[in-house]
Amino acid sequence: MSNLRVLLAEDAREFRELLRDELRDRGFLVAAVEDGPKAVEAFRRQPFDVLLTDLAMPGLNGLQVAKACKLHRPSIKIIVLTGWDLLLEDQECVDHGVDMVIAKPVQISTLTAALRQVAQDPAPFQRSPGMSR
Repeated sequence: MSNLRVLLAEDAREFRELLRDELRDRGFLVAAVEDGPKAVEAFRRQPFDVLLTDLAMPGLNGLQVAKACKLHRPSIKIIVLTGWDLLLEDQECVDHGVDMVIAKPVQISTLTAALRQVAQDPAPFQRSPGMSR
């Protein structure tokens, strides 16, 4: 699915810029912001197909951003990136409207496949292959 509109929320500047550029190179339309409040603001201003958010961010964490975006538009697909997957309970993710959790570090091929999958697939919450649990 080309031209998928992705909102990327990641507080680590170099990682955010790398992901943004890599995803754009693969045909995604990416808007990148550096924290939770800016993600919610951007989401309310523009249409996106997928929210790709870091879990640990200043202002609002990824779960809080996910919940706010789902309340605004329930059809939005949400992927959370985290280095803390052991601390993240599946039910907590479901309760916040998360569609998928992917562990950091992430390969760009894994991420692009996940973005396309959640955009097309109404499947219930899932963790990316190889994650703990």
